[in-house]
Amino acid sequence: MKAAIRTHYGSPDQIEIASLDIPAPKADEVLVKIHATTVNRTDCANLTAKPFIMRFILGFSKPKQPIMGTDFAAEVIEIGKNVTEFKKGDKVMGFLDTGAESQAEYATVSTKNLFLMPDNISYAQAAASLEGAHYAYSFIHKVDIKPGQKVLINGASGAIGSALLQFVRQYKVTIAVTCPTKNIELIKSLGADKVYDYTSEDFTADTKAQYDFVFDTVGKSTFGKCKPLLSKNGVYISSELAAIHKMYFYP
Repeated sequence: MKAAIRTHYGSPDQIEIASLDIPAPKADEVLVKIHATTVNRTDCANLTAKPFIMRFILGFSKPKQPIMGTDFAAEVIEIGKNVTEFKKGDKVMGFLDTGAESQAEYATVSTKNLFLMPDNISYAQAAASLEGAHYAYSFIHKVDIKPGQKVLINGASGAIGSALLQFVRQYKVTIAVTCPTKNIELIKSLGADKVYDYTSEDFTADTKAQYDFVFDTVGKSTFGKCKPLLSKNGVYISSELAAIHKMYFYP
């Protein structure tokens, strides 16, 4: 099979397409044929081992798993001897941020990291709904969002941001977002009430706006810059490790 591999950490230009043997599933694994996968922010971290803490997870001096890929939508080809919850031909999907080796034609997957695809979506839709939605879901379950509050999402047209926008919409809140000019109409169609076009304006300069939550889904703002935008008891959360902490509260 063909697979995208890297043997050391670095930039995308050192990724190679290699011919490898199709792996055999262990007792609690299934062999899947990959139909769709993505290149996402987690893949970038796994490629570069940045932040540095990633090396303690992926392998300190070099990656323990050379094959790239963290999410997938696939078809079950073979099952391990202990597998009972899946069968050949099942359409499945999965995400593993430490590496699913899914940027390949085939992969073996533990059943604990595997889910049946909904019947009404395509392989491409399934793969696109995994990584971003996973992290967006974690954002909203760190806080208690109530109807009538004001939310700002920095980076609403990315995988995490677009999923978060749709999740937050259900709370009947006022939503402001940042995105580039080309994505404004798309983001409005997903439910944004106010849009800051980051190609021409700095959302942190709008200090008259007061938000109960500022969600930075791209990790490019800071608590310090966003603090003037927070209402009393407002909360700032970033998807990236900041200089000291990942989450800040402003009482």
